[in-house]
Amino acid sequence: MDDSTDARAWRDAYAASQMIGWDFSRLDGRLTADEPDWDFDAECRAALTTASRVVDLGTGGGEQLIALLEAVGRGVDDGLQVAATEGWEPNVAVARRNLAPHGVSVHGHDVEAGEPLPFMDDSLDLVISRHEDFKAHEIARVLAPGGRFLTQQVDGREAHEFREWFGGEVLHADVTLANSESELRAAGLRIEVAEEWAGRMEFADALTVVEYLALVPWDVPGFSVEDNLEQLRRLDAVRPISVTQRRFRLIAVRD
Repeated sequence: MDDSTDARAWRDAYAASQMIGWDFSRLDGRLTADEPDWDFDAECRAALTTASRVVDLGTGGGEQLIALLEAVGRGVDDGLQVAATEGWEPNVAVARRNLAPHGVSVHGHDVEAGEPLPFMDDSLDLVISRHEDFKAHEIARVLAPGGRFLTQQVDGREAHEFREWFGGEVLHADVTLANSESELRAAGLRIEVAEEWAGRMEFADALTVVEYLALVPWDVPGFSVEDNLEQLRRLDAVRPISVTQRRFRLIAVRD
């Protein structure tokens, strides 16, 4: 085993990094990222001002949902009913703890296991999905007539540079704007907005890359520091290190 200083630092950082909630604050000052041309938060806030029955899919630790609710100043006192789902088990308890003071119920829900959404037919007027996988037919089922679906997604081909550097296969190459739009249309929803964007994400050094990959292991499945020491050294020699971000957004309506 390579016992050099950099190798030890990378191994220790990878072992110590784990996503709790949806929090990248440990990388503050070392990771910068371009923002899409649209403002997804603003779109969600606008939709929340008139919605009454809302679900946030893949809420993480509830951080983003709390920020939205606090920004619009609405809650159960004025008739707003909000629920959330989360598919990663360690985050379910975090989300329940964070969201309970806001009157938000949290349902464990694994969309990749094919589970139906835990909501009645025609029961929601707003569904939000920020980077959470979804099944179009389930979105159509739970939306009431006039209900809206707002989603921002990470294109499955994002950060292709990681696979070029470290190997591994793309897990969700089918997650694209074209495919998602087609599925929503096929489920009977009307598309109001469909847009995609590409930008840059920049890491200060190889240590930041290693920590990031520990936080989002699906970007390079099976990544190992030990198997990639020489590649990490090559990248560290040309810091900062950049990869390509890819996002898309959709707004769909059930007529």
